[in-house]
Amino acid sequence: MWDRIMETFCKFSPERGEKSAASNRKSSWLNVLCFYIFGTMSFFYQEMLYTASEDILSGRKLPTSVIIVTFVTPLAAVKLIAPWFIQRISYVFKICFIATFMVAGLVLIIFVNEMHLKMVGIALNALSTGMAEVVFLSLTSFYPQVCISSFVAGTGMASLVSPLYYTGVTTWSCVSPKMAIMFTIPLPVLLLIFYALLDKDLITNGNRSGEEHSNVKYTIIGSTSDTHSPDQSVALPEKPPCSEKLRIGLKILPFIIPLFLSFFAEYLSNSSVITSIAFPESHLRPRDHFLFYSLAYRSGKFFGRSYLFIFACLPQDTLEFLSCNKTWSWYHFVSYVWIIIALCSTLGLVAGMIVVHSPHAVSRYVSPEEKEFALGLLTVGNSLGGLVAGFVGLAVEPFLTEKCTQHFSTTREFCFTRHSNTTGWEHNIHFYLQPE
Repeated sequence: MWDRIMETFCKFSPERGEKSAASNRKSSWLNVLCFYIFGTMSFFYQEMLYTASEDILSGRKLPTSVIIVTFVTPLAAVKLIAPWFIQRISYVFKICFIATFMVAGLVLIIFVNEMHLKMVGIALNALSTGMAEVVFLSLTSFYPQVCISSFVAGTGMASLVSPLYYTGVTTWSCVSPKMAIMFTIPLPVLLLIFYALLDKDLITNGNRSGEEHSNVKYTIIGSTSDTHSPDQSVALPEKPPCSEKLRIGLKILPFIIPLFLSFFAEYLSNSSVITSIAFPESHLRPRDHFLFYSLAYRSGKFFGRSYLFIFACLPQDTLEFLSCNKTWSWYHFVSYVWIIIALCSTLGLVAGMIVVHSPHAVSRYVSPEEKEFALGLLTVGNSLGGLVAGFVGLAVEPFLTEKCTQHFSTTREFCFTRHSNTTGWEHNIHFYLQPE
């Protein structure tokens, strides 16, 4: 099965040049598993907080996009700034920073009642998410191409597991939204555990701290001779200057723009459009509509980001690219909740496929020495797209909600997929209140 997976990834995302036998040996299943966990944990809390956004805002008139703007603003700042200097910091320190900020953000969200402090907790979690994506995607530059696919597939798994967990325990059981999030506080420790298991021999000395290579000999390479004396050391790779990094950024701009457009459509649809669409005849509470929309969208995103792994497990004659068109959800032009759920799933599927192929395209387009910085900077596109969509959504969601209440005054509670009071955060509404 492992050989089949490697063969599939080589077919869909070939690397520049040929792989050596040593490189193939080092691309062990353990490294692939580690990057899969990195991808899952990097986006687990982002997906869960987005899914829980209506519960976090229970009883408040704030637009849902407030959560998006609060999360994506520091996320975009980190992705825009971090790639320019983060390569000088050791990976151990960076991963400890990520895990610490994840836990600190969750503590504020769960145990503090003031909304502005909850927003600070969301921002801290966004900082850790942005740092995690930049750090781990840059880390894949030292490993075989399959590790990029493994990381992206892990982010897709987070898109499935996180909303499925949250929707399941808050809708199909008696756990409150607050407790559901609290149960996940220990999970960031997995980042430290799997980084300890990762084969770090593939990481070049240039990315380790000064203490790690303080005893390394530096030798001036000026000879064209093919022979080297035994005491000579291999030259450390130089980091590109700012002017060179700017050139690399402009070079990969054609790959950043599609990510921007994709995430703009995703975030605007999920934070501002579907929040105003609910159906009285569906026998679902207004709040549950949003959870099922979110679960459908993120399930599609899971398959979009993980289909290379799925293809690797299918018979050979089924390996062909999926073809589908991007679809927007729209305002009350349909009569059944399942149509909206299907459209959300399609949106997630196509968006996930864009995300899974973007880093592969960039890694083939740039030179090996440009790869680490380019992969880190690539993530700017999705965060900026989400940020712009969040600001646009601040006006779109109130507008759609107002129009809905004007046209459907008798069922106005179904014009907003949120609880009308704060009970929905502290208690499980399905067991706290009797069904209407």
